[in-house]
Amino acid sequence: MPSSPNVRRHVAIVGAGLAGLSAAHALLKHGHQVTLFEAAAQAGGRARSVTHNTTMLDNGQHLCLGAYSATLDLVKEAGLDAEQIFKRLPLSLHMHNGVQRMSLVTPTWLPAPLHLLWGLLTAQGLDWQSKWRAICWMQQLKQQKFTLAQDLTVAELLAQGTQTSLAVRTLWEPLCLAALNTPIQLASAQVFLNVLCDSFQHKRQDSDFLVFKTDLSSALIHPLLQHIQALGSKVRLRSPVTAIQPSAEGCEVSTTTDTETYDDVIIAVGPHQLKTIRCELAIPAFEYQPITTIYLQYRADTTLPHPMMGLCHGTAQWVFDRGQCCGQHGLLAVVISAHAPWTVDKSALVEQCILEINQALSSYGTQLEDAPLWSQVITEKRATFSCLPAMVRPTTTITSQPQLLLAGDYVAGPYPATIEGAIRSGYAAAQAIVGGPKSNS
Repeated sequence: MPSSPNVRRHVAIVGAGLAGLSAAHALLKHGHQVTLFEAAAQAGGRARSVTHNTTMLDNGQHLCLGAYSATLDLVKEAGLDAEQIFKRLPLSLHMHNGVQRMSLVTPTWLPAPLHLLWGLLTAQGLDWQSKWRAICWMQQLKQQKFTLAQDLTVAELLAQGTQTSLAVRTLWEPLCLAALNTPIQLASAQVFLNVLCDSFQHKRQDSDFLVFKTDLSSALIHPLLQHIQALGSKVRLRSPVTAIQPSAEGCEVSTTTDTETYDDVIIAVGPHQLKTIRCELAIPAFEYQPITTIYLQYRADTTLPHPMMGLCHGTAQWVFDRGQCCGQHGLLAVVISAHAPWTVDKSALVEQCILEINQALSSYGTQLEDAPLWSQVITEKRATFSCLPAMVRPTTTITSQPQLLLAGDYVAGPYPATIEGAIRSGYAAAQAIVGGPKSNS
């Protein structure tokens, strides 16, 4: 519940992912006392890094957009330098359908949305019918203010917009999978339009891809954790919360070792993790989509023609050259979004990804080596919730228990399950305690 500006509240935050970290930062900035609980040995949640031999790997290849205002605000307010954290790539799509390729490159000298119009007009590998229909559709969406009277699937929206199968396969479907991690036959058209609007309709830089220059933990999570500790937050890693119970004084938070009372509690863990916490809180069940990242380490002089390339002809959807993106030379990260359970073993999956990359590279007259020096397959089974049309997502505040608040990328908001969605939810939860007008929305 909102507090008086002069009342210093003691807030427990359960979960040290980006939702919890952003909530902690906002509360500390307003002078409140924060204790942050995290069950794991490290902060970050699904946005974390792991060690393979001597190489730091992210648990998935993360990508931000220039439109992620809350993310960039958090970086700035925490005293971090966005230019040191992110490599900024102006919108450039290089999509490969076997040996065929589509390239859409937007100029940096044109403002939005003219830069996208120019990119569509000059795109190589798109026929004129595909270009014209895409341009007309974007103009129609602009007139509608990217808002639908009733939500539907992205596939249905594309059919209404008379998009060609070539444009769907090489442009709209890859963008939807990247943004929503949900197949176009299931994905919410309105949420997809929210991302398109924010990316293409305001500033040209909003459509830039922001790739982390180092592993995610080193680039963002550890500096944020150190920052909130410097502001006075207590951080309790390896401290799983077992129960949250309302009391006359506020809320009792129990771990395996102790119980303490707090004025407010922000629950910043995923809905599926709530089953490990005894709490009088009912969250609707969510369906989830996985993301698998296959890391392939080649010799340090191995590079791709572009920092990121789209694959539209098989199992994989994107391949990132982490040498060009973040200085891990010879390391490729192959991303497979929203996939069914694997029916092949990891070695067969690795071979399939190498085959698909080589099919794409054949259009440039090059190939990878016969085999990588090593490979690592990381699957995040609940990477995101399935972003379905008109789905009901819980709100930040809980009417029946005003001392409990929710934060997480699944909480109601305009965005899908992204870093930006998580940070916005953390700010919203903190704002509900601080009171007053929202500074981030």
